Amino acid sequence: MTGKSLVLAALQRQPTARVPWVPFVGVHGASLIGVNATDYLQSADHLVAGLEAAHRRYRPDGLPVVFDLQLEAEVLGCDLHWAPKGPPSVVSHPLAEGIDLDKLPAFSTTAGRFPVVAEATRRLVAGIGQDTALFGLITGPFTLALHLRGNDIFLDMYDEEARMDALLAY
Repeated sequence: MTGKSLVLAALQRQPTARVPWVPFVGVHGASLIGVNATDYLQSADHLVAGLEAAHRRYRPDGLPVVFDLQLEAEVLGCDLHWAPKGPPSVVSHPLAEGIDLDKLPAFSTTAGRFPVVAEATRRLVAGIGQDTALFGLITGPFTLALHLRGNDIFLDMYDEEARMDALLAY
């Protein structure tokens, strides 16, 4: 049984010989290949090299291709602060700055860093994807809403229920 088949069996709630090993490598992949997190998360070459290094070192059953909760927020107009040793942080919140929900940029997987992640994924599937499960992660709706609205979201949950409903539906 390959690691990939073990992961798929576990996801289907089938009995498995052991628990699948799926380390969330994240920007740790950058340190495995000697680059900073900023360069790593913006380069398909670095993502592939870091995940291949993690694959050799940890022999996982699966790996997420990228663990970055800011991918979607960046496409939707949030500005990011980049750091050499960690993922970027959202530093602007369009909905807190007066932009209406219907005026946000259109979401597209051809925008932002999505093409970089797609390229890395294609290459990893061709390389290690036969035996290793590769995960694509998405940011949950509340986390993305927090990125778009900022800390005022917590007050909105009490004072602006209709606004929250619209934001979470978006």
